[in-house]
Amino acid sequence: MKAQYFLPLATYPDSSSELIISNAVAFAGYCGANLHVCALRVAIPHIPKEWSSLLLDTPKMIEQAEALSGNRAAKLVEAATNLGANAKIGLFCRTVKISLPLLHETAAAEARFFDLTILECIPDVPDTRTIAEAVIFGSGRPAIIFPHKTLAGPIDHLVIAWDGSRAAARAVNDARPLIRMARRVSVLSLTGEKPLPETTGAHLAEILVSGGVNASATVARFTSSSIGLSIQQAALELGADILVMGGFGHSRLRDFVLGGATDGVLHEPLLPVLMSH
Repeated sequence: MKAQYFLPLATYPDSSSELIISNAVAFAGYCGANLHVCALRVAIPHIPKEWSSLLLDTPKMIEQAEALSGNRAAKLVEAATNLGANAKIGLFCRTVKISLPLLHETAAAEARFFDLTILECIPDVPDTRTIAEAVIFGSGRPAIIFPHKTLAGPIDHLVIAWDGSRAAARAVNDARPLIRMARRVSVLSLTGEKPLPETTGAHLAEILVSGGVNASATVARFTSSSIGLSIQQAALELGADILVMGGFGHSRLRDFVLGGATDGVLHEPLLPVLMSH
């Protein structure tokens, strides 16, 4: 059975980039997965007549915004269709029209049908991060976050950020298909940020080795002002193609309160990161 990957595409107020489509198609092709692309076209709630008379041509502004969203959706689906045809992968595209306030909840709900969701986080485009947070913490499925640059390719070296937590264990389990494909796996533990059992990373590496994985444990020191940045930098220094880590956070009054590592990665991903909650 082929894995089924999901790519949600925002169209308003911010638009997803065509670069994430290219990365998603390449990544799905490498993993032998089908890719389901869903362009989220928005419908903006109409203002009551008694209110709109006090505003500047509100109906026209709503019409223009919905038209912009529709045009972006068509363009993104066309780009995905063309890239998918050239890559010869199983590609399924559709457009879903939803109310603008439900954009992020819809992305999370749609992601529950698939094995993995592919996301992007662009520092200057806040909506990409908001969708990523909603999917990671609301879908119950793993997600892989790509930085805004071309990176999708063979996974030669996979790095697991390991602290022995429940979220880290969940991430390792969700990443098993990628772990099996990787030529080499490093279990990375960071010291100096919080107390860790000395042997926890080595124990996981031993178990992976017993399962036929070329794995080893390594320890790095927390050196940056951001734990998320430190983890990513340590992974890059090891030559990682992808980082696997748990997502920490909870919802309070519908606002996400994130752990430091999760917040740092979503603020500025430096390499592909598979995250599970």
